[in-house]
Amino acid sequence: MSAAAPAGCCWRRNWAAGWGGGQGPRRVLLIDRTPLHIWKPSLHEIAAGTLDAHQEGLSYPMLARRNHFKFSLGDMAALDPDAKRLTLTDMRDEDGRVIVPERVVGFERLVLATGSGSNLFGTPGAAEHARMLEDTDDAREFQKRLTTAFMATAFSDERVLRIAIVGAGATGVELAAELLEAHDAFQEALAHDQQFRLEVTIVEMAPRILGGLPERVADQASAALAQKGVRVMTEAKVERVRADGLDTSQGPVPADLVVWAAGVKADERNTAFGLKTGKLNQFVTDDRLRTSAPGIWAMGDCAETPGANGRPLPRPSPRPRPSRRTT
Repeated sequence: MSAAAPAGCCWRRNWAAGWGGGQGPRRVLLIDRTPLHIWKPSLHEIAAGTLDAHQEGLSYPMLARRNHFKFSLGDMAALDPDAKRLTLTDMRDEDGRVIVPERVVGFERLVLATGSGSNLFGTPGAAEHARMLEDTDDAREFQKRLTTAFMATAFSDERVLRIAIVGAGATGVELAAELLEAHDAFQEALAHDQQFRLEVTIVEMAPRILGGLPERVADQASAALAQKGVRVMTEAKVERVRADGLDTSQGPVPADLVVWAAGVKADERNTAFGLKTGKLNQFVTDDRLRTSAPGIWAMGDCAETPGANGRPLPRPSPRPRPSRRTT
């Protein structure tokens, strides 16, 4: 529901029908700005073209029907915590026509799960030249650009496509592996005189890749990337993103495509919803996910939740999945 990332928002309210098919007067209503859910850690596979979004996606209306909750299409525009009301923006089609009008919905209890987006850290040129993978549309658009770049490179004089990935978390590392698989698959369809090289570079500011995972896992991933020919630059700060690559603290990195997979930041609109927020625009919660307003909870990447030491819990890194490709 957030502009930064596709996510859900749900709340309990009174309905004529009962909870769970007739158990009580309350019901769950789920709201999202899209009718299809794609697990965000799968977006890099859709972007590379190694996963079909239509096969991976889950339909909210179908889930609602099967599991006895309600679904509504919308995006949160305003929140009144005291009056317990949500204002949802109107929804428009590709021609700008209103298909769902703006509306106000009351609730008894509200759960915010609006996710987060990319944190560009104020890097010059990042917003203009880097591609982000924050939702299914981003992934599909990148996949189209990647396919076009593959074909153009196959008929170019240099026969080299360079891709730079900023950020060596799980998304950046897995994206590099998926790009190599996509390249291998594409090569199989080409004539011998159309073969081309794919050069992938991962740029990471931290001392090692996969900072959220055990060092043993990171070492294994580093060895696998090196074996596949992926260049990994650690302790390298991106100073500028250009149309033709990166300027880093370790020198320039030429690139035909740049993907930004470093850092997260919640939607700036969160600060206007009457709830306490942190420095990354996340809703501040207690250890039970309760926000500063009674009856409202926040969870996932949109929440700043304290850990055992009182400091905010780090964003969990999904464990890299084995490739589905067989050889």
